[in-house]
Amino acid sequence: MTAESASNHQDQASRPPHDTGVTRTHVTVASIFLLVGSLIGAVAALQLVLPDLVAGGAFTTYGRLAPAARILLTDGWLTIGLLGCSYLALSRVTGSVVGRSAVPLASLLIIAVGALGAAAGVLVGMNSGITGIAAPLWARAILAIGYVLAAVAVVGTARTARDSLGATGWYLTAAPIWLALSGLVAIIPQPDGIAGSIQMAFASSGTTGLFFVTASVGLLYYAFTSLTGTDPTAPRPLSTLGFWSLTLVWANLAAVRFIFSPTPDWYETLAVAFAIASLMPALTIAADLGLMIRGKVSAITDRATLRYAVIASLALVLATVVLLLTAWRATSGIVQFTPWVNGLDALIVLGGGSFAIFATVSILRGGRTGGPSVHYVLSTLGLLAMTAGLLVGGVVVGFSWAAGPASQGFVNAEDAWKVTADSSALFLWVAAIGAAIFAIGQVAFLIPRHGEPADAVTFDSTDYDLEFEGPPRYASWGRLVTGVVSVWVFAALMTWVLPAADGADREATILADTSRTYAAGSVEAIGRDLYISEGCIECHTQQVRPIGSDVGLGPVSIAGDYANEHPALLGTSRFGPDLMHYAGRVEFFDKVIVRAHLANPRSVVPWSTMPSYAYLSGEDLTALVSYIETLR
Repeated sequence: MTAESASNHQDQASRPPHDTGVTRTHVTVASIFLLVGSLIGAVAALQLVLPDLVAGGAFTTYGRLAPAARILLTDGWLTIGLLGCSYLALSRVTGSVVGRSAVPLASLLIIAVGALGAAAGVLVGMNSGITGIAAPLWARAILAIGYVLAAVAVVGTARTARDSLGATGWYLTAAPIWLALSGLVAIIPQPDGIAGSIQMAFASSGTTGLFFVTASVGLLYYAFTSLTGTDPTAPRPLSTLGFWSLTLVWANLAAVRFIFSPTPDWYETLAVAFAIASLMPALTIAADLGLMIRGKVSAITDRATLRYAVIASLALVLATVVLLLTAWRATSGIVQFTPWVNGLDALIVLGGGSFAIFATVSILRGGRTGGPSVHYVLSTLGLLAMTAGLLVGGVVVGFSWAAGPASQGFVNAEDAWKVTADSSALFLWVAAIGAAIFAIGQVAFLIPRHGEPADAVTFDSTDYDLEFEGPPRYASWGRLVTGVVSVWVFAALMTWVLPAADGADREATILADTSRTYAAGSVEAIGRDLYISEGCIECHTQQVRPIGSDVGLGPVSIAGDYANEHPALLGTSRFGPDLMHYAGRVEFFDKVIVRAHLANPRSVVPWSTMPSYAYLSGEDLTALVSYIETLR
């Protein structure tokens, strides 16, 4: 590096660590969420192959444990951890104390309360039934307040450097702004039917996609500049291109979950286009970070931080490829609704996001030389096993569904579902073991590490072989804020407002007005509420796609079928059969058999992986059966 940039970096490194108290508090709280969430998630993963594990209680079924674990890991661990690490990185980049230190601590408290309340609410049966957002409305409102306060604290810190934030500052300033805006959308009353699903998908995408990915990339820039002694505020043309392309693409990916769905056709096309475009920022950022670290790897003494940062980078690149295959129609017809979907979530949450936090915390703790730590090894092995089991298992299951109609086996429904259960069992075992290994590894994350702290490294020069015309330019504060808000508004317009307002298929169908209309207080409405509270949406979809693998499930679903439902129970995973027309698919809908199956699934179907609902009262079982009978 140049003498001037080396001096700048040394000045930043020598600044008083006034910010570490706020960051350490966030990391401590987030780590508790990580440990508890990963342990509950491991139990839920094991229940997919051992359905009687911790069975018999209302709070321990997969439909309640899985969304509760997801809330603890996303709203608790990842959100709090990313925000805490952002305060550290921004204060080091700007040279300022975290703006209004009481605000980030208040934000931490509110988000922690919201995440705990949301998880507890789901465990006691207060699931919202909204695909991707299981937290009840009151918990989402608490979280939204916390997100807004976090955005205020981050923006207040970033403004002190204004026009010289660099890539780290751009990402970490933009991410909480999008988080706050998306959190507010999640508490706006949603309309009935598909329009409501589109709104909540946009809100969910703003947190689990846009916020997590952009904040993780920002921390990776912080980690790599710290490791290589690069001036984090130096203008880098590739950084600018990567930032704006990544934010624009990921802000418009809410429609990926709606491939082959009852939404407008152009909405699906939009998802495919942006999924393809996601390769450009991934390659640009990878090239930028690669140029930053090229020729310096062997001289870096902080091996612990380097390892975490590399795994985070690889996970995010792989997540981009998996996302593209999820959206591409040719491959989506195979992997959609399979464990593949959970594999994508694991890559983003437990891979890119978590390892980016691990890398930043490693810097906070002084870094470490020597071999891999226990935490790194267990976390990496667990992540590899989880993603391999879920992704490969998803492909196997998808091909078994596609082959079903050709053999007249219809393995996507009823008794032939045994083919699906048998073909996925091995891969779900691998994923469950991986989840357990990852969870055990997080115990080590809470234990102070021992070893030699890494020495700071200063490099003589930085090779940046790309040539661009004109002098390098900083992104001004005004352009940054205006651009961030403009990207979000554009995404809201394209992936929420316009598709939700598309009235082509808003008129209720005969199916909606007869079978799928539930009078308030009726036994069917009570049964539907139980279906939601028990988290049945975690394993069952209610949409028939216009593709070959769904042949035999009934008429293809259209938007009007859900016109009277709030919320529409579309679902994203089929660990059990689709239920859209379940009662109309069997020759004789025997209430006695369905009731017995709910109370003790393996007494009716020995290979069933569904948990027992024997803890429900007789009246509740009757109501749930009555609701299932309406699914024709």
